[in-house]
Amino acid sequence: MQRLSDKELIERIKAKDDKVILFLRREYEPMIRYMILNYAFSDGETTVSASLSDAEDLLHDTFYILLDKILNKDFKLTAKLSTYFYAVAKNLLKLKLRKKLLETKKSAYNADFDYKQTETDKTDYLYDKKLKKNAFDYYFNRLSEVCKKILNLYWMNYSVTEIAEKLEYKKNYVMKRKYECTKRLTKLIKDNEDNLDF
Repeated sequence: MQRLSDKELIERIKAKDDKVILFLRREYEPMIRYMILNYAFSDGETTVSASLSDAEDLLHDTFYILLDKILNKDFKLTAKLSTYFYAVAKNLLKLKLRKKLLETKKSAYNADFDYKQTETDKTDYLYDKKLKKNAFDYYFNRLSEVCKKILNLYWMNYSVTEIAEKLEYKKNYVMKRKYECTKRLTKLIKDNEDNLDF
């Protein structure tokens, strides 16, 4: 494919040209994959980094966010497309690693916390945890069956490729639906969190 300017690339993405999307993957994926696999996040005590399956998921999510933004009529590119793409991937990576770090810390803290808690504290803690889970389950169950299956498998650490094979869907379909389902669930929770003890 001939070299196109960022403006031409955006115009062709908006025209839903599949060749351009494949070109962008070939062009940007090596740089993004390298960044993901060589980036570490630390709080000074604990350091976490991304796995190969994290890298695959982050690449898919980055492409879908980028395409979603570009297809928005209000989109305006304020930097090079490659820089914008890199920034989206880096922000997603930081969020994922921050979450991973918090989960690591929480696991260590909960082991110690459960040991030291009084029975009253433990009851309050379990009640609060159950309340949050019920609120999450309520909105999760409002998703389509396809969404529930894809997200459940993703949360069980299946890769996009494995989910596609297991559910007998095309990989691209799973990537697109995973992004859309996550976005839908997040919106449902955010739009209604004032009405729930969440």
